[in-house]
Amino acid sequence: MRQIALEYSKRFNDPVLKIAEADVRRFEGALYPLGKRGGWAILYNPSISSPGRINFTLGHEWGHYLCHRTAAPVGFECSQSDVLGGTRKQEQEADRFASYLLMPLDDFRAQVGSERMTLDLLRHCADRYEVSLTAAALKWLESTRLCAAVVVAENGYVVWARPSAAARRARIYFPNGMELPPGSLAADGDRLLSAEGVNLSSGIWWNRPTREVAIFADKYEMTISLLVFEELGVLPDGWEEEDVEDAFDRFNRFG
Repeated sequence: MRQIALEYSKRFNDPVLKIAEADVRRFEGALYPLGKRGGWAILYNPSISSPGRINFTLGHEWGHYLCHRTAAPVGFECSQSDVLGGTRKQEQEADRFASYLLMPLDDFRAQVGSERMTLDLLRHCADRYEVSLTAAALKWLESTRLCAAVVVAENGYVVWARPSAAARRARIYFPNGMELPPGSLAADGDRLLSAEGVNLSSGIWWNRPTREVAIFADKYEMTISLLVFEELGVLPDGWEEEDVEDAFDRFNRFG
């Protein structure tokens, strides 16, 4: 990621001249102009312990450089919630850019195939593309026709959630601030987990049985739940989701 940013940007008159750590609490990654030098710096917080998360953060800031720097001459400061899970349009675009750069969709689908998503398979994808487990899980949501969702929580409360296309069609939704449901793996804090996840009865996460694969990140007091609603089936072949803005999208856009 460093080599791509430093070498490719040389074709512009304001290239990326520096990629470095910056111990600033308020951001996880940043893109800053270098003033009189005429170029840019990509910075990341050294408190990030996961190489995969650093790699995705660099990809996110590189996306800001290519897509947004002319519209934001003062640069960007991206918090932990902005890098993966951000609601602002430019943050979502930077996430999407990094996702496609680091995890090409055709290759990702070839790795996953029709296999059941497990923690082992998710780790294989994260290792292959040198990204975090969260980034790999979100890429799987994009590629699958199953009804599934990723729910990220801190200190027992949902910070953000992302549904697959099939889950959106089924109106499955987990609001920010929602308390983790009792009986869920994320709420119970059981770290002795099967890579296959655990089957939970209806009424815990949703009104259907759910398979939950949970990931615990002690450093951030964070849980990441990959939820699969296998009973709801899959999207039909050839079905494509219409890109229509609804009230929730407008609320986020103006909020």
